[in-house]
Amino acid sequence: METKLEQLNNRGVKTALARLSFPAMVGIFIQMLYGLVDSVFVGRGLGEDGIIGLSALTIAFPLSYLILSVASGISVGGSSYISRSMGALEKVRVEKGIGNMIILAFAAGVFFTIFGLLFLDPILKVFGATPVILPFARDYMFWIILGCTFQILTMTVNAVVMAEGNAIFSMKMYTASSILNVILDYIFIFHFGWGIQGAAIATSLCQVFNVMILIYYLYGVSKLKFRLKWIVFDMKTSLDIIKVGVSEFVRESSLVFMFIIVNYNLKIHGDTSSFAIFGIINRIFGFVIIPVIGIVQGMIPLTGFNYGAKKFQNVRDILKISVKWSILLSFIIGAFTYIFTAPLLSLFITDPVVVKEGVIAYWIADISIPIVAFQIIGSAFTQALGKARVSFILTISRQVFILPTLFIIPHFMGLIGVWVAFPVVDLLAGILTLWFVLRQLKLLKKEERVNTAAAV
Repeated sequence: METKLEQLNNRGVKTALARLSFPAMVGIFIQMLYGLVDSVFVGRGLGEDGIIGLSALTIAFPLSYLILSVASGISVGGSSYISRSMGALEKVRVEKGIGNMIILAFAAGVFFTIFGLLFLDPILKVFGATPVILPFARDYMFWIILGCTFQILTMTVNAVVMAEGNAIFSMKMYTASSILNVILDYIFIFHFGWGIQGAAIATSLCQVFNVMILIYYLYGVSKLKFRLKWIVFDMKTSLDIIKVGVSEFVRESSLVFMFIIVNYNLKIHGDTSSFAIFGIINRIFGFVIIPVIGIVQGMIPLTGFNYGAKKFQNVRDILKISVKWSILLSFIIGAFTYIFTAPLLSLFITDPVVVKEGVIAYWIADISIPIVAFQIIGSAFTQALGKARVSFILTISRQVFILPTLFIIPHFMGLIGVWVAFPVVDLLAGILTLWFVLRQLKLLKKEERVNTAAAV
């Protein structure tokens, strides 16, 4: 029986990519919208402590993102493994892939829960928490850590959903959980008066909701007909997943180190409001990049499937379309946020002086949005092909650019230098990404010639 991905692929790669990416975009949009609403509720629901609450979210973000990085690594590595196995019609490999993804996700969740709860305060201090911000950040992250196993399982099993081509189901799940999250946020913060803890409790409860929905998917919707006996640890399969996913983990977790350095510079050159500004402009940037992340979620399984099936021209076409769509959409949405930066910031902050500072920060830091879009697509392309070493080198190189840039430029330019560092890093990483993508396309052409000769 054909999977949904096979059916879509047979209609042409442009149609398949659109049908996989658009629902993913909608789902991510809903999640990002929740994130914005969550920040608005914290900023306004805490009254005089609103700025401190927003700053606490910024301090807590690196730890949250580290958990997300592990989940992304397992998801991307597993999605690539499963998609290539589907394309090669290797059913047993598909089953092993799903089982070991779940094992890795559960193990990662248990580790973060134990380690995070034991060392929460020291970790938050490393991330830049001041004595004023620390109690708020601790209250928030305690509940997030308790629910992190469900968050990692959600992202991991959702990768299976996407690998099958069921993007619509994923969109509906995230839409439902995000709406539930907003409702719970409002009740917990404004009616129960739980403050920033209410926001965290709502988030964790909705991750439990997602896992329940995904269990239903595996048993009642998926054409793979999931069985518990698939959950058996296999060293080779797990290593294959980790090998590809580690580049995504490094790419994501490198941002954690960036946030530590940024927060360190904000403590030196800024004040409490600077942390809030940084957190808010990251929320807005997340909105701008939604189409790119959506395209990646459609691109990875589609590219992996066609590469596994030896349809090399399709692989090249998917890359070309993905790059074109990502740059165009990120430019259009980015231009919109540039025009309406002040009104967007005013949703979170009522102080006009802080809003003005935030406008300047956003205009400088996010001027390189289209370059970032290309970087993300280029990295995803190498991951989808299972080229772990190439993707890992690409990711590490960006981290190498980030560290010295954020140390050097703010030293001479102060707070403005923190914002200037971002487009400088993006430009350098964009140039390197272009070189690697062009190199990978040449290798793909060579592989195609070898495969054609062998077939003759």
